[in-house]
Amino acid sequence: MIIRAYRRGDEEEVVELLKMCFDDFNRWGVSAEDWLSYEEGDYGFKIDNALVAEVSGRLVGHLHLVIRNAYIGEGSFDICGIANVSTHPDFRGRGIATALVKRAIEVCREMGLPVVSLLTGYGGEGYRVYRSVGFSNTAFLRAYVGARDSVEKFLESYGKIRLEVEEIGYGNIDEVAKLHDTLRRKVNLVISRPRDYWVSKVLKRFFFYSFFYDRSEEAIKLLFRDSSGPVGYSLAFSGQRASRNYWQKDAGVVLEAVAINEKYLKSVISETLRRLLDSGAKLFRLYVPPLYRPILRYSFEEFKGGLLMDYVIDLKKLLSSMRDELSRRAASAELRGPMDISIRSPYGCANVNVVDSNVEISSSCKFENEVEFTRDGIVKTIYGVSSIGKLVNKDQVMRINLSSQAFKAVNALFPARPIYIPRMDQW
Repeated sequence: MIIRAYRRGDEEEVVELLKMCFDDFNRWGVSAEDWLSYEEGDYGFKIDNALVAEVSGRLVGHLHLVIRNAYIGEGSFDICGIANVSTHPDFRGRGIATALVKRAIEVCREMGLPVVSLLTGYGGEGYRVYRSVGFSNTAFLRAYVGARDSVEKFLESYGKIRLEVEEIGYGNIDEVAKLHDTLRRKVNLVISRPRDYWVSKVLKRFFFYSFFYDRSEEAIKLLFRDSSGPVGYSLAFSGQRASRNYWQKDAGVVLEAVAINEKYLKSVISETLRRLLDSGAKLFRLYVPPLYRPILRYSFEEFKGGLLMDYVIDLKKLLSSMRDELSRRAASAELRGPMDISIRSPYGCANVNVVDSNVEISSSCKFENEVEFTRDGIVKTIYGVSSIGKLVNKDQVMRINLSSQAFKAVNALFPARPIYIPRMDQW
């Protein structure tokens, strides 16, 4: 078995393997031209970042590294995302996927990236491979599901606020991008979207997932205004309008809904659902941040989606990328220090130093004021999936030796916050 980087001409075999291993690629009808075109306007997808496995000259395995820039508050870091791990059915059980993933981690390390990430289903063969390699169970992404009666119930409760509505296009895409940026203040792991990314993935084509798209004119793309200016936007798709076979015909899908406050959010979601109803949709899925749960839970059912898993390559570098955000949190909590807190995990150790609300990160770990997390616990803490107190109760803290002041500092520096990765940005 040979693991190597993609070479020009591999794309036909890569695409055939994807169609063989993933029903959605097969159903959508991915072609080599589609695959090659993914890097147009997507800063994260480069065809040269594909890895393949060969046995006796035959391409039998593949994965792709998709680089995304993610935010935690005002801090950002590059995620090396593993996508589309696939092994030919005749060659499964030979360690090909494991070898590919291990090589992917090394490539990400060579790139100088602090964390490797992927999305998968829980408990399957792929999941077992990723856990054996050392990936964390970080968090499940969520979806809200309902039928026509669910939508009608929602509209009865929240469908009364009226806003000006216009189609998203080249003239207002920058206003939409600014609204998207407001998510950083509410949720973690919002993905950076340069303007050409917006144009490519919403206006030129309409991507309802990282690798699947339809004609932009068939999508529902709405910008909402009041007298003060833009207040929200939504991106949605109806199976009735599809030109390629991905969604079932009676599906109505809200892919994103963003607003500056809850009052406007209700109006944004209501108008989007109303248009999906008018298109003939009968079954509805909403892929929206978990902070929307209070206004959705009485009308829709909440379901777990893909499992986000992570492998931290460089804990110090990951925390250093958040230094300004950590200093902002320290100032807000009035943490003065001086104080050193050593954060340990199976991924390594980093020292957090707080002096006059300024945070510095180093690799000089100490043996006072230390906390040691499991691999699940450290990523949940950094991403804000859970507070340290809850992780202690769930046995995801292996050892803790913190003063009361240091315990308060860890809670302030790493508060629990929702995470949200829209489908367009996933890997």
